[in-house]
Amino acid sequence: MQLARQGKISLEEDSAATNAITIKSGHVNGNKYSCNAMHGDNIISNEDTLFEKEDFSNADDYISTVTFTDEDLLLGSKPHTRPLFVAGYVREQKVNRILIDVGSVVNILPLRILKELEIPIDELSNSRLMIQSFNQGGQRAVGIIRMQLTMEDMVLSSLFHLIDAKTSYNMLLDRPWLQENAVVPSAWHQCFKYCCNGIVKMVLGDNKPFTEAESHVVDAKYYIEDVEKGKKYCPLKSQSHTIIKTQERMIHPPSKLNCQKV
Repeated sequence: MQLARQGKISLEEDSAATNAITIKSGHVNGNKYSCNAMHGDNIISNEDTLFEKEDFSNADDYISTVTFTDEDLLLGSKPHTRPLFVAGYVREQKVNRILIDVGSVVNILPLRILKELEIPIDELSNSRLMIQSFNQGGQRAVGIIRMQLTMEDMVLSSLFHLIDAKTSYNMLLDRPWLQENAVVPSAWHQCFKYCCNGIVKMVLGDNKPFTEAESHVVDAKYYIEDVEKGKKYCPLKSQSHTIIKTQERMIHPPSKLNCQKV
């Protein structure tokens, strides 16, 4: 920055990041993780404006801290390898097995769920997107649709790509969705947290996402308790010190987020 002010180097406009969240700095100290992130709306390509925005003297007014502790563990001290499924509502109908997937880049809705929700096919818009699976096999999206999704206090309008395929999930929320809405998930704690008007809120994972009739689904094995082994897990002690902390600068909070009580 100092060299740019002296005219020794130039800052190109194309160098401005376009991600919803851009990591500014971070560190790992023991079993505590923290990082500072700035919302993409605050990344300005204009050089003069960029220098003016560097003053964060009032940054404390905009920093929201999301912290996960052992008290947030949905399963207590029980070890697990569960994916993070949550439940929500679309058009006043409950949808379970909503998978939070940090590796996907598009929201996905299986065609069978569209039919279960009794949403007419003519509400779909055309899509030319080719979705690839882990084995590099491609499938063209049937179409796209925007729906209002409600999860506890969180109400969002989200765009989904429809696929005609058998999936273990009923809906998939992708990494861009998480970043755009400043959502911090934890599969280990089986929940995700987000900030709304300076208040940290939490959505718990779906503890029973599969019915007995769906016990054949691959992911169902993570939710079937082994009664024969009779394993008992000690409750967590209150003096636990395991903390994961994330600090985010949200000078302009996500505009799509509606925190109304449902």
